[in-house]
Amino acid sequence: MKMPDLNELRAAMRDRAVVAEARVVLADRLGCHEAEALQHLIWLARDLAMGLEETAELLVAHGPAGRGGSHPPEQLPTRESLLSSIAAARQEIVAGHPASAEQEAADAAGGRGGDGAEDRDAAPAATAASVGAFAAATAPAAGALDDDGAPPAVEEVLNRLTAEDTAGDADLLAAVPDDPAARAVIESALGSASLLVPVRAEDGHVVDFLYAVNGEANEDVFGRPPGELIGQRLLRTDPGSLLNGIFPRYVEVLETGRPYAREPFDYTTVHHGTSRSVRMSLRCVRVPTGICVSWRFHDEEERIRRRLDRSERLARIGFGEWNLATDETDWSPQMLANYGRGPEDCPVGGDDFQKIVDPADLPLFEQAVHVLLKRREPVQVEYRIRTPEGANRHLWLHAEPTFDRAGMLTGISALTQDVTSRRSMEGALAETRRDLLRLQGESARERQVALTLRRAVLPPDQVLAGAPGVRAAVRSIPAENTARIGGDWYVTRVMPDGRSLFAIGDASGHGLSATADMARMRNGLLGLAYTGEGAGHLLGWLNDLVNDLGPATTGTAVVAQFDPESGELTWAAAGHPPPILVRDGRARRLEVRGEPDPLLGAFPGMDYATTTTRLETGDLLVVYTDGLVERRRSDLDLQIDKLARIAAEGHGDDLHHVLDDIIDRMGHDRLADDTTLFALRVA
Repeated sequence: MKMPDLNELRAAMRDRAVVAEARVVLADRLGCHEAEALQHLIWLARDLAMGLEETAELLVAHGPAGRGGSHPPEQLPTRESLLSSIAAARQEIVAGHPASAEQEAADAAGGRGGDGAEDRDAAPAATAASVGAFAAATAPAAGALDDDGAPPAVEEVLNRLTAEDTAGDADLLAAVPDDPAARAVIESALGSASLLVPVRAEDGHVVDFLYAVNGEANEDVFGRPPGELIGQRLLRTDPGSLLNGIFPRYVEVLETGRPYAREPFDYTTVHHGTSRSVRMSLRCVRVPTGICVSWRFHDEEERIRRRLDRSERLARIGFGEWNLATDETDWSPQMLANYGRGPEDCPVGGDDFQKIVDPADLPLFEQAVHVLLKRREPVQVEYRIRTPEGANRHLWLHAEPTFDRAGMLTGISALTQDVTSRRSMEGALAETRRDLLRLQGESARERQVALTLRRAVLPPDQVLAGAPGVRAAVRSIPAENTARIGGDWYVTRVMPDGRSLFAIGDASGHGLSATADMARMRNGLLGLAYTGEGAGHLLGWLNDLVNDLGPATTGTAVVAQFDPESGELTWAAAGHPPPILVRDGRARRLEVRGEPDPLLGAFPGMDYATTTTRLETGDLLVVYTDGLVERRRSDLDLQIDKLARIAAEGHGDDLHHVLDDIIDRMGHDRLADDTTLFALRVA
């Protein structure tokens, strides 16, 4: 009997699909990501004291996806998939720069702990290799200039650096006199600073510079200590100064005396084949012995600035200041964006607020300004504005006054946050909550109608009263979950010839429609039973009736007839779990002859096989619906075996006690599905 397994799998898949579809519907309604919509769906279910699947079914059935098409559910990323994505990204970075990490680590370690011997003893070819690697990556866009103002060829740079004779550098450095002006520049520099003395060719042209004096706190791109560079040539230790176009500017400062300054810019250089980029600002002045260069790295400042800009943009929080003495305002880019302005636009002035603030919120805004300026207290207020493009926005303002040392009011500092999307989402959530409350009420009324119909259709628990040779009892428990009320039904009848007819079935689906199908099936079988035909014929006619109800209607059933004179039980099943027969303390399943027959409504004109089983005095027969044995994450066959063991553990002659004990020990879930259980004892 594998059909119930398939039904259980389909039910689980359906629940997951309904939740996924509800997530899409709610995301469309709220205008948010589906992952966030899933969290809102969980909160809605908790607020309404409903199950997640029940809330999802209400939302899907009455939402846009329920009335038309549906969106394919997108699978939420798992932690494992995210880690795999990160690992793949890292692998891609490493593959793109196979030697960078190891080389930088080695260079940094050597620069921090060495005495500079490696750089001084390295062959010119090492520098040439560094310049070649750098030039291959940056030329001709690096901006280097030759004497004609054009980018130099890579070969020219290499030839120039490798052909230079450095034998006289030590003597040149020793001949540099004390330079008080250079010392003053280096000592007063806010960042790093160095004295560079020129190295000239025979014709007097400057071909390089030597590091003569370095500040004690100098920062080098590759972390080399200041003392390591003394006596080294600029272009060999920092070839980026040539290929970035900085070296010609140094020569120009030396020859003309005009200072050179460059505001923060991106600077790239190489060392031992490794390229590094930084953001820096630069100053260069002439002194009696050469030039003094001072610089500052802005990587940390840029990192902080980028973090602040991103934080403002992500949270849509802008910052602004208003100087009351000068009537000047200074707004961050996000502050301008919150008011619909661009970076090149001016901040909103005092009189402009009356034009852009919603008239209904203007008194509230003016009161906040009054508290700031007159009572000199911080304020928090939310108001609506209209941007120049005509868009409506909700802004939350937190402002406070600023004072000088004398306690005089000098200005206003303010934060604004664009909360438009949040207010829109809150409105959509409130509307969704109202809709769900209404649907919950309708569902409760539908449940009441379904329960009333069940009570009207199904007989009381006392069944087969007065039937010869048998005693019987039944339990029919509707699901407490409104969306799970199903189509369980049963029939008992004492026939004119003394035979006992009993049947149990389950119409597919849930809700009022399933209850209506249940009533049709049961009443139809009651009418057919008076023909006196066998169980197989009755089941075949019932199958034709179900087919006439509609293409989407199906169901399961067991129809049985017991003859007290012969002790024979003739029965037929349509896709239903097998009955359990208990004899002498041992239980077994009753199996049909041949292959199991299909569901009711699956195929028209079916002939259902009739099976005959002889019963003995004291035998107990248990027939049930799938709500008793189907459990998620549990094998159906194991659950049926469990039911058989419980039924076999003698319970005396009280059949009502037998049924109550089975329901209790099987762990019946009253929220999951209807459950009907029938017991018959042969007297």
